[in-house]
Parts: sequence; structure tokens; C-alpha cells
Amino acid sequence: MKNKKSILIITPFFAPNIGGVETHLTDLINELDTKEYKCLVLTYSPLSTSNANWKPHEKLGKNSHIYRFWWFGGNLFHKLEKLPLLNILYITPYLLIRSIIFLVTHKTKIDIIHSHGLNSALIGIILKKIFKIPKHITSIYSTYDNVPLNSFSTKFMVYILNHCDQVLTQSNISVTQLKRLGVNSNKISRYYHWIDLNQFKPIKIKRDKFSVLFIGRMIPQKGALLLVRVAQKLPQIKFIFVGTGPDYQKIVKISKNHPNIKTIGDVAYKNLNQYYQKASLLCVPSKYKEGWGRIIAESIACGTPVVSSNLGATIEVANSSVAIFIKPTLKNFVKEIRNLSQNPSAYQKLKKNCRPYALKHYSSKNISYIISNYWNIGILQGKNFFPFLK
Repeated sequence: MKNKKSILIITPFFAPNIGGVETHLTDLINELDTKEYKCLVLTYSPLSTSNANWKPHEKLGKNSHIYRFWWFGGNLFHKLEKLPLLNILYITPYLLIRSIIFLVTHKTKIDIIHSHGLNSALIGIILKKIFKIPKHITSIYSTYDNVPLNSFSTKFMVYILNHCDQVLTQSNISVTQLKRLGVNSNKISRYYHWIDLNQFKPIKIKRDKFSVLFIGRMIPQKGALLLVRVAQKLPQIKFIFVGTGPDYQKIVKISKNHPNIKTIGDVAYKNLNQYYQKASLLCVPSKYKEGWGRIIAESIACGTPVVSSNLGATIEVANSSVAIFIKPTLKNFVKEIRNLSQNPSAYQKLKKNCRPYALKHYSSKNISYIISNYWNIGILQGKNFFPFLK
């Protein structure tokens, strides 16, 4: 552990809560732990995943500890997403209070705060000042394309981010947005996701029928109901829906009259690779601008091509050699899915490119972008790893 940093992770969401951010954070802690960093995670009980089994304290690996504080869930976070001030009141005060109490009572040495999301960034600013912690880095996962420039909530968001030492974001689109809003460009770094390529890998399997997979929260903006309408237009193709949410029961009801539609519910992350491996195609019908698109990377790593909405940063996860990006309309998805199911040569061309693409773009080497910021804020721009950051 000599010369290794002790890192405090602040996040409202962490496993067993289900989501791309939660999975990324688990991967981050695991990689840091193997590199002998000491990680301390302060988080909430699952806020948007019902009936998840969780522990107030859990040890991960050799050096990492997770502390979870019970808080109101019931998908309230997503109900308040469009109400920034109420969202902050829901997420921030209690996690801040519990974090202060924890650090006072445990007297843990912290070298770096790495906060995740805007709410956590505000907490990180306060913790840094109170406990005189040397560095505070925050990761942002949302997109801010249609945010009004002069609103109070936007100015407050920019104020928070400009008081962090570094802002890490996961896409070029997000970099552009943050700079446009007024975040100091010298503070912004773009990093690259990685996934477990040993878990997400192809297997040999004989498919009797072309199948399309959906994985995600079944909330309106994720477009699950749009894909159900596609399934109704393509009864010869099997559609599998993994996940739960407000739209889940609607899909279950429709599936009773459409045998090509199958609902699975939530699946443990350790078993998720099996669904990618068995599917012919992953479909991402998001109706809003995604901050990234982890499931696209996981699918491609398993050798399964993707048809996705072209909104937000999903177009940065992969290219046309392994995925098709389209405007999320019923007509477009029906056309592309039908074409791939009826054109084996076009489908196989995408499929054969998937694993090599994943090995090149999604390896755990990508964590070096984050660790470099832990050691020396601003080093990435100095070494010109990100030429688009001027």
C-alpha cells in the first residue's frame, strides 16, 4: 500500500441497486482494489431497485469497504429528476450528514474524494473543506443539452462543478455541453469505460430463432414500450425484455396476447451475460439523450450486434462496424431489425467484428484515465491524451 491513495467514493447509487452507473462503480472499485488502492464507499440503500438485498456494511476485495445508509426509495429519484431543487433536497442533505458523522467517528485518512453525480459533488465540496482533504474529483453521467443557460438550477450546477478540482465525464458530447454551460474547460477530462471482458464474451450456441434483447429500466424514456410495438409488427421474431419499472406490467399484459414477447424481470448482474450471449441482437430504443450506453459495450463484447437510438452519447460507444444507430421511431426499428433477421450476410458482418472491437475499446486499461487524475490533476491535458480538449 506504500504511496497508494486512500479514496473516498460518494454516490447515492451503488450495487445492489441496478443500473449502468452502479455497475461502472463496482468495476471501478474492483480495479482500484487489485491495484492496492484503499476505497471507502458511502452510499444509500437501493433507491430505485425494489426488493434488493443489501448490507449496511460490506467488504469488497482486500482494501475496500462499502457503507450503506437506509433512505426512502420507491423510484422517487426518477420522479424528481426533472425537478432539480427537490432532487437535491431528496438526495443531498441526509447523505451529507451521514458522511460527516462517519468521517468524524471513524477518523479515516482520506487523500481523494471521488464523488459521482451532481448531488454527490456538492457533498464532496463540503467534506473537502471540513476535513481538509487534498483533492476532490467528480464524475458526471447525465447530459445537459437542453438546459437553459440562465436558470438558477443551471447556474447552481455550474457553481458546484467549478468548485471541484476536476470534472470527469464519459463522452465528447458531455464535454461540449459542460463547456457551453460555463464549466471551466481546464477542469474537464473525458474518460473511457471498460467492462469485464472475461464475463462478457461470446459462447458457441445454436439459435433456432432470431431474437432481440432489451435490457434496462422500464421507464418511458428508455423506450421499452416502443420496442413492444416493434415486436407486435414482427411476430416471427422473439423479443426478450430484461428489467422492471413503471412500464413493466404494461408489457407483461401485452405479452399475454403475443407469444413472441417474453418478460424476464430483473436479472442479477453476474448472470446478465447469458442473455447477451443467447440473443441475436440487442436493441436500445431510448427516447432521450443517454449519457453513455454500457449495455451496448457489454453486448458487443458478447459478440451480439446492436441496433440503437442515435440520441446522446450512445453513438460514441461503438461505430457502424458493430452497431446501427437510428432515429428512435417505430418505422426505423422495424426496418432495421427485419433487415438483419432476413439478411444473414449483413448480420454476420456486424457479428464477426464485435469481439475484436470490444478487446480494443473496452479493456480495463481504460481505468488509467481516472487514476491519472487521482495522482495529478491536469496531467491528462498536459500529455494530450484528449486532443479535443482545447
